Amino acid sequence: MKKQVVDISTFTRDDHYFPPLDLLLTVKSFDLQAIRQRYLASKKNVSGKAGSVERRKAGLGGIISLHIRDGQLREPKILAKIKEPRGIHVMGSALGIAAENTVYIMDNQGLQSFTDPWFSYIHTLSFSPHDPAKILIASSGLDCIFELDRRTGHRSYAWFAWENGFDQANDPATNEPIWLTRDPDKYRQLKAAGKRANLIHDPENQVLPTAMRAAFINSVSYSPDPGKILATFFHEGAVYEIDRSTGKASPVVTGLKTPHGGMVYGDGYLATSTGSGEVVFREGDLQTHYQFSNLPGKPGELGELEWLQNSFPVDDFIITIDSNRTAFILFNPQQKVYARIPYDPDWAIQDLIPASISDVQVKMLKEFVT
Repeated sequence: MKKQVVDISTFTRDDHYFPPLDLLLTVKSFDLQAIRQRYLASKKNVSGKAGSVERRKAGLGGIISLHIRDGQLREPKILAKIKEPRGIHVMGSALGIAAENTVYIMDNQGLQSFTDPWFSYIHTLSFSPHDPAKILIASSGLDCIFELDRRTGHRSYAWFAWENGFDQANDPATNEPIWLTRDPDKYRQLKAAGKRANLIHDPENQVLPTAMRAAFINSVSYSPDPGKILATFFHEGAVYEIDRSTGKASPVVTGLKTPHGGMVYGDGYLATSTGSGEVVFREGDLQTHYQFSNLPGKPGELGELEWLQNSFPVDDFIITIDSNRTAFILFNPQQKVYARIPYDPDWAIQDLIPASISDVQVKMLKEFVT
């Protein structure tokens, strides 16, 4: 694989270059500083895996709508405050939101909510381009993926990392390997072989903090090929393409640091390498790394740390959530132009979708405010 690095700071900055945008955001917390402190503390994990070592209580976040016009953020509105929302997606008249262990869907037919014993720390949801009744879900807390059928309320597909070659976690204090399983027989076999193992037999009451997961699948998306899906593995530093029929996962974007948001993009793949401060595009045997680290606006105390939360392509440009600079960075790779649009420094934005929301959906949101 060939690699090229493109420094975004060498692009022309023009905050007025990009067209108007309507955005919906999930803000997992309104206390970004506390999250930064937890992240900095996790850098001390002996295992080298970022993230908390104890499962904390879910905080209060919110759903926000706003507009970007003429280089400025306009009319930000907190539509609802709910328990730590993360995933958000829109298709047609349907709006989907994932909050902790529940998926909510709002459309012309009303509000639906879905749960499952294995829904944990859900990070993303995505409507299927192949069947609008299907929804793909990243159950990040337990290293698994589900497809849900809205018509039945039941799973139409499931994939467990621990049963497909990704079952080894590490003790963050000692780096000792820990094998994860939900199979009592496999657990007994591991113990008999002298291996340290963790049996997850009660998913609704057992939890795995971030640093103690095996893969930490923090995003899933559909492929144009109905037989495949894309999954981003935070701890592996890669985006994998999963064959739905065999369960085999093959890497398609590699060399990332704590990535998010792997997806098919044009004739290749797009991902956000959160920890290295890069948006990465792979086409053929070339990976292009669009590097943000030389952009201005990052607090000095963060040093060399980068935190690009996620990215989303819009027409011929990409919008990225830069959590350290608390700004949306919009850039056009072909025209070599970028814009920096600051947002509220207290917002810990998890994800965004270029979309607007109807008055009916706003009313539905209010129905599950906590």
